[in-house]
Amino acid sequence: MSTPFQSSRADEEEVDSNNEMLTFQLGSAAFAVNVRQVREVLDHKPIQRMANAPESLLGMIDVRGVGVPVVDLKRRLAMPASEEREVGPETRIVVLEFELDEHLHTLAVIADAVHEVADLSDQTLEAPPHVGETWSNEFVQGLGRRGEAFLTLLKVEKLFGSSERALLKAKAA
Repeated sequence: MSTPFQSSRADEEEVDSNNEMLTFQLGSAAFAVNVRQVREVLDHKPIQRMANAPESLLGMIDVRGVGVPVVDLKRRLAMPASEEREVGPETRIVVLEFELDEHLHTLAVIADAVHEVADLSDQTLEAPPHVGETWSNEFVQGLGRRGEAFLTLLKVEKLFGSSERALLKAKAA
């Protein structure tokens, strides 16, 4: 089933920029997030590990004097270990800002590569496939295309479950 690209916001003025998505690579898969939720893209830098941290928390980085948690997006997306990549010259840290539980949160994820900001306003999104199994895809906005490859559009605010919410609430306190 296909649906035209639809913004998550109703304001007509904001529709054009809501169609712009930052596209990036995790292993062999391509993903995209709304550019409005991207604070900045950084070169990879050392991540400070945290004692007794949840498995999904890789550690913390300093971004302009503020501590930002770095979450393992591959683990959150249940990607297989075969998708793990060594840090290379194209590896980037994507710093995201999004509203969750009526608060603005900042966290970072590691991307194996960042491709571009793509305008998807002319695309028709496909729904995630139904494969006859239970599959948690609540954080998938839809499937687009980058050339002939599929692009999974993510709903950042839906990606983070109870453990990540607890981490974000602890950081905000």
